[in-house]
Amino acid sequence: MVSEQPDIATGSGGSRGRGIVARAIAVALVFVIVVASFEFGVLPLFGPGNGSSTSTSLPAGGLNAPPALCSDFTPAQELSNAKVANASAAGFPGYDEQLWLGFEQNFTSSLSYNVTLQAQNDRLGFGPVYLLNGLTDAGYWYQVGVGWDFASGNGVQYNPGFTFLYEVWSTSTSSPVFPAIGGTTPEGFFAQDGDVVLLDLNLTLPGQVSMTAFDWNTSAKAAASYGAFGASQFLGFKDKISGFPTSLMTEWYHSLPYFCSDEPAVYSNDAVALSAAWLRIDEWNLTGTSTSQRFNSSATGQCCIFSTGYLGVSFQDPAAFQSLSTNGTTVYANAHEFVSP
Repeated sequence: MVSEQPDIATGSGGSRGRGIVARAIAVALVFVIVVASFEFGVLPLFGPGNGSSTSTSLPAGGLNAPPALCSDFTPAQELSNAKVANASAAGFPGYDEQLWLGFEQNFTSSLSYNVTLQAQNDRLGFGPVYLLNGLTDAGYWYQVGVGWDFASGNGVQYNPGFTFLYEVWSTSTSSPVFPAIGGTTPEGFFAQDGDVVLLDLNLTLPGQVSMTAFDWNTSAKAAASYGAFGASQFLGFKDKISGFPTSLMTEWYHSLPYFCSDEPAVYSNDAVALSAAWLRIDEWNLTGTSTSQRFNSSATGQCCIFSTGYLGVSFQDPAAFQSLSTNGTTVYANAHEFVSP
């Protein structure tokens, strides 16, 4: 189903979303294609405006009342965390939490969402990445995002502050193609805690897909581009069920298996009202796995500590929030917003 609405943001699976983080930990690049901070004048001028899956509404007041993102862990989960904390690899961010909103509909020309950044960390200082992903009808998957205290190449340290991230995958080979050797070097991005950042994937450049982040508060911009291969749209879940979904995702490498943050990251697009979407929560165990074998489907021990699978949700009332919960974490979505820890 092709959206006939403007695909721009206004207002304040065996999935591969973790590719940016996994590849960046595996290898540090020695070059950057296009990254800059300057006044932004290219995109349209609009401003910020426990193992259970459920579909419910937010408490009265919506986002004006803090959503309940985290709940208490079970004694068994607390014990598991304690064992990992006492282990020799306790300082390594070997667990990867992925919080998804996948789009049902297709997007022509461009796909844009705002995200409210949160400068938050796990107990050892590792932070999240806020991502927009787009699968084109030519079979390539484009990721753009901004991370906070993003894990560095050696996997035991992090790059302090906010950074710009991007990656492109070929779905036919399940391999990254841009940057060519895999991964991306996090580049400093001038943002502050609580800033609203526009994430944009755009097909309107001749023969290219641009991947852009723009901070409405600081006017910082970072961008990269890669070939479109004749693509004309980003495919939603209804037309293309894929491990490389057109989606929003909060991804967080962290050091303990069970983890949640009470600080909400809010993705929003007031110009597009989704009629339906799907939600998913995954937690991968990558400890003891070489970087070259991460997310290898044949290594069954990696996925998952827990996974909800796909929960389809509809937004007959555009303002009403639907939710998905598992293992102490809850995400929310309505027709215009996605809220994750």
